[in-house]
Amino acid sequence: MKALKPDNAALHDLLTQPIKAKVERRQAQRPPRSAYTALAKVYDIVNQATIGYIADISTNGFMLFSGLNLPVDQRRLVSVDLPHPKRGQTTIQLGLRIVWNKPDHDNQNLQSLGCEIMAIEPAAKLSLLRSSLAYSYNT
Repeated sequence: MKALKPDNAALHDLLTQPIKAKVERRQAQRPPRSAYTALAKVYDIVNQATIGYIADISTNGFMLFSGLNLPVDQRRLVSVDLPHPKRGQTTIQLGLRIVWNKPDHDNQNLQSLGCEIMAIEPAAKLSLLRSSLAYSYNT
């Protein structure tokens, strides 16, 4: 067997070893988001405090602008005041989980909160969808 010099050994290994395919992480497809142009106030049901206002919305959740710094993975029962295109103001209730939070880039006193909808009644989801279709645009 031919002896290889250390400098050539690494090159030889690279040339003779099979190339391993890159392992790609499968990320969950995030539904498309829409900028929500209506004023939808979100309240905590337990303590009746205002959490914030919906900024963008998707079928799985929404982003809130909030003056509160809520921790990631916190779960909340909330009520949301939504405008309805035909019935006016309507209120829905849902359970959510904070997925991420970060300071707003325009106003450091505000937090942007990513919220995942964990529990929602079918009628409430329909109201949310109708409001989203009437008062949002794709970003």
